[in-house]
Amino acid sequence: MLQRLAKPAPQPPPARPLPGKRRPLMLAASVAVIALGAVGAWEVYGVATHQTPVLVMANDIPLGQVLQQQDLRTVAMGMDPSVQSFTAGQRSMVIGKRAAVDLRAGSLLAPSQITDSLVPAPGQVVVPVAVRVSQLPARGIQPGDRVVATVVLTDAQGQQARPADHPAQVDRVGQADADGLMVVDLLVPATDGTSLARQAASGKVALVLQSKAG
Repeated sequence: MLQRLAKPAPQPPPARPLPGKRRPLMLAASVAVIALGAVGAWEVYGVATHQTPVLVMANDIPLGQVLQQQDLRTVAMGMDPSVQSFTAGQRSMVIGKRAAVDLRAGSLLAPSQITDSLVPAPGQVVVPVAVRVSQLPARGIQPGDRVVATVVLTDAQGQQARPADHPAQVDRVGQADADGLMVVDLLVPATDGTSLARQAASGKVALVLQSKAG
């Protein structure tokens, strides 16, 4: 008898990964993505909805003009805590103050942009004096400092004459240029302004810093 050819044994199907090993990882990743999206959406929503009523300019106001009720309006804005501003409830603190700078309609009003008094005050003038950095105290000078402007004069023959001293108060300090020359605005009595300006234009000026103690 012919022997029957033996049939090859059937091969088992390829093993499939157990679903239980992948599904928890995919589920955890999905939950993390959803959570991050929810946190981001919540932060955006918080920023967009947290708005504060603040004061902005309704009109253009030049330097020195007194602010009136009609010069201000209220706008709700999302404010960064580091931004200086006035809330709507502080309107009474602003009315009657003077503009310390030129104010433009639509701009946010900041505390540094208003003042109680106008500079120069009655009886004062502002005299710009050009000085070199080497003619200033090493510690520098700041607005509000009391100084003496000492002007070294020369006569017609170019000989040094007696220095002229002018007590003054620093109003503003400019930036030094490439040659080390800077402009300092000095507040002086109106009766002294013309002579200081004339002397400073023709002589050398040094500023002597006085004590703040009086």
